[in-house]
Amino acid sequence: MKEIMKLIRFDFITSVNSALPFCGGMLIICLILTAFGIFNPIFGGLLTVLCAVFFSPAQAAANNPNFRRVRGILPVSRASFVRAEFAETIVSVIVSELITLIFMGISKISKLYEIFPLKFEVFCKEIHILDGIEVAPGSIFKFVHLVIFVCALLIVQVTFINMRAAIEKHEHDIRNVLLVFSFVIIAIIASVELVMKRIIPPYDEWLFPSTTAGTWIWGIALNAAAVALGILFCRIAEKKTADYEI
Repeated sequence: MKEIMKLIRFDFITSVNSALPFCGGMLIICLILTAFGIFNPIFGGLLTVLCAVFFSPAQAAANNPNFRRVRGILPVSRASFVRAEFAETIVSVIVSELITLIFMGISKISKLYEIFPLKFEVFCKEIHILDGIEVAPGSIFKFVHLVIFVCALLIVQVTFINMRAAIEKHEHDIRNVLLVFSFVIIAIIASVELVMKRIIPPYDEWLFPSTTAGTWIWGIALNAAAVALGILFCRIAEKKTADYEI
């Protein structure tokens, strides 16, 4: 555990200067929108991605030759390198998800938009009360469900990409990304078509819970399942790369 923490600290220190200005600026913008009750849902997805980039510094620096050379001479084991990379990925997405949900919650109860001129106030109020988006007849994504679902999916996707990249020595990163996201996009398009043709019931009838308590239980269970898969991918990568040079 000490080796993993040292690696995470090294990664963070190495990349914080390049990531902080942009991500910090976006967080400030989102905080202002949150305070005025107009954060949800325009910047929710963007904030999640930005936080994931900021809190997972190794992902941004991994392709830097100098970074990898310095990282390679650190007195830690190969297993620690693999575990640290997966830990950063998983924690980054979970932190991003929590920050986004907290901002969405604050925005939902804030009504400072009422201080704006009438026309702009009406526009802000429409954003404020928006709770979901219809993607197919009778099928509604609520934004809180969407954030949780996308973050869980992101954990599985990125850890799978990390596993393949580690096993293949980072030779096919772009191919891995395109492969995973192609499968995901095809699955989403296929499911939307099935809903529209009434072959399967709308998402909100079988995938998303309707109550607040159900949402919390569903969110925790979905994240736990995604983390478990991430840990499995980590163990596979660790075993497959045990004999590789650092």
